Amino acid sequence: MSSATKYEFKSKVVEKKPCLISMEVEIEPSQTDIELKSVYESIQQTAKVSGFRTGKVPMDIIKRNYPDVAKEQLIENMVKKTVFSALEKENFAPIDMPVITNIEYEFGQTLKYSFKAECQPEVKVKDYKDIKVKKEKYKVTDANINKNLDVLLDRNAKLIVSKTGEVKKDSFVIVSYEGFCDGKAIEKIKAKEHMIDLGAENTLKGFKDGLKGAKKGDTKDIEIEYPKDYLNKELSGKKVVFKTTIEEIKEKELPELNDDFAKDMGLENLDDLKKKIRESLENEETRRQNGEVEKQIIEHLLDKNKFDVPESIVLQQKRYLIKRMSDYMKSQGANEEFIAKQVEASDKKYGEEAEKNVRLSYILNGICVDEKIEVGDKELDDEKQKMLDSNPTRKEDVENYFKENKANIAASLKEEKIFKFLVDNAKISESEKDMPVK
Repeated sequence: MSSATKYEFKSKVVEKKPCLISMEVEIEPSQTDIELKSVYESIQQTAKVSGFRTGKVPMDIIKRNYPDVAKEQLIENMVKKTVFSALEKENFAPIDMPVITNIEYEFGQTLKYSFKAECQPEVKVKDYKDIKVKKEKYKVTDANINKNLDVLLDRNAKLIVSKTGEVKKDSFVIVSYEGFCDGKAIEKIKAKEHMIDLGAENTLKGFKDGLKGAKKGDTKDIEIEYPKDYLNKELSGKKVVFKTTIEEIKEKELPELNDDFAKDMGLENLDDLKKKIRESLENEETRRQNGEVEKQIIEHLLDKNKFDVPESIVLQQKRYLIKRMSDYMKSQGANEEFIAKQVEASDKKYGEEAEKNVRLSYILNGICVDEKIEVGDKELDDEKQKMLDSNPTRKEDVENYFKENKANIAASLKEEKIFKFLVDNAKISESEKDMPVK
């Protein structure tokens, strides 16, 4: 029998959903025996048995020595030769190999197996034109520019010895300390001339309260009670006394806001600096507006287009989201136990987000098909030229990157075109008010 042989079988649908089908298949011995003969002949060609040349081992010895191999190969062959035919009978086009969920077979008996398969959903996107969107525009004011100038001055401040000689709420205090728990010194909690920024949000409250009003040379016992969920398990839930000596008190001295300061920032003068800040804030505001408009469009599309999507693709997306979160937390120094708890707590949330992401991808693809949105060679060439213009000294790197990531770049450009189409065809109502001062 050739590998293309089609066998007779019985099949029935156990469950059918828009993207999923579960089926049972039965193949009678009259069919499996034909394949079994072919399997044994194949084994005979390569079998190595002492006393016989390869390919010349008698069939009765082959059957006696290789029943398990023959049985496994028979099942594999019969499933391959019938599973897609079973799906074809139901007009079901799978997106991947079906998953075999159960197999029953003994020589001379009916072969039975069950399987599940997934298909792409049939998507007809609704209500993607004339989407009502509210666009709230913030106008950049002098107050916003002044606030940014204050931040810039603060970033470029110098630390000088405190003029008052007394610790205030925003002082920088240089201290030496030792930590004690239940009267015993903790070796790991020990520092010489360590600087504490009392104005920083992450500075422990005990230090903020305990050092206020102190002067150089003072000693203070500061008690810190660590939260029970503190990352360092040795300290979580414990009270630690810091025996602290104030070595020095410093404060910020801001530079003068003038043309010289602007020149230090690489600009011509103060007016030029203000202009650059305004441009930066306006560009940031444009990105925020576009993001909000896109978010409203996405929410509308997901609300108006609800359909089942393949569970395997959702699971793949969910794993990606969880891995991205885990990798970020690792980069921030979180330990494996803490990450595992966060993953467990976020499991449902990421499952829902993954389903929405997958469904949105089908929606956007459906709009692409309906509106014949494509990315042509010229658009790809233009994108590559932009990269080359931005990296004139790295032509070879850009060429290699573009070659390796061409499909992803094309997909990104297509998504941009889809959202441009959606925005152009949306009904956008605009309002404007002054940008909040943060």
